[in-house]
Amino acid sequence: MIRFAAAGYVCIDYYPQMDNRCYVTGNGVDVLFNLLDMRSDLCSSVVSAISDDTYGKMVVEVFSRKGIDCSQLDIIPGGVTPCVDLYLKNGYDRVHNTFQDGVMTGYQFSEEAIEFLSRQDYVHTDFTGRLIPQLSRIRKGGAKIFFDLSFRHEHEEMETVLSNIEVGLCSFEDNIEEGKEFLRYGCSLGAKAMIATFGEKGSLVYDGKEFYRGEIVPAKKVVNTVGAGDSYFAGFISGWMDGKPIPECIQSGALRSSKVVGVFHPYLEEKHKG
Repeated sequence: MIRFAAAGYVCIDYYPQMDNRCYVTGNGVDVLFNLLDMRSDLCSSVVSAISDDTYGKMVVEVFSRKGIDCSQLDIIPGGVTPCVDLYLKNGYDRVHNTFQDGVMTGYQFSEEAIEFLSRQDYVHTDFTGRLIPQLSRIRKGGAKIFFDLSFRHEHEEMETVLSNIEVGLCSFEDNIEEGKEFLRYGCSLGAKAMIATFGEKGSLVYDGKEFYRGEIVPAKKVVNTVGAGDSYFAGFISGWMDGKPIPECIQSGALRSSKVVGVFHPYLEEKHKG
């Protein structure tokens, strides 16, 4: 079994204009849920903090149903589970409104949690995880780190991040040359591969030697663009863990993303399988 932990922000997306329709999410959560749908060889866990409110209980129920280890999920009584309200522009393009950090405000992971992450085979995290000072320790413990950089290409701790990760995912609008420069920078600091996504213009991956261009897989329908990047990363990661060539990893990511934008949630659920 492959030990895979999602470490960082666990939250609830809800849509006020759709009777507060909601789901459990977070960058790492979306990646993990997609991987669990794709693979049967994961020993999965989530390292984060929630509260014991209604949304927090929803998180625990969903994680338990999916067989995810919650031993490092800190449940803080009397607080607010992180959440964000969204709306759909043009009927399908998700837009974030107000983030409520809740119990994650100023939160720091425990020594036990860091040790736990160090013992994993793979860890997914991002800037919301507040794990940057611990990345070196987690990596030295043997865990390979996948990091979602989002659009934050000039973060003050970028050098520390890129020096300690296996694969990084970043998003650009349409400036491919700027993307190439950033991917080169990431690999020069130690990343094994760097990915840049360009929306409908596809993706670009650099392994320190060669660039690989990837096209999107056209979706049969688009219901909600939420999770497009996370599902792409999940598909890529699945191929990467199997040691597949980068072009196959890219195709796996693009195919996964094309399926996920066709459902409302940022991952495929049981009823959507097949």
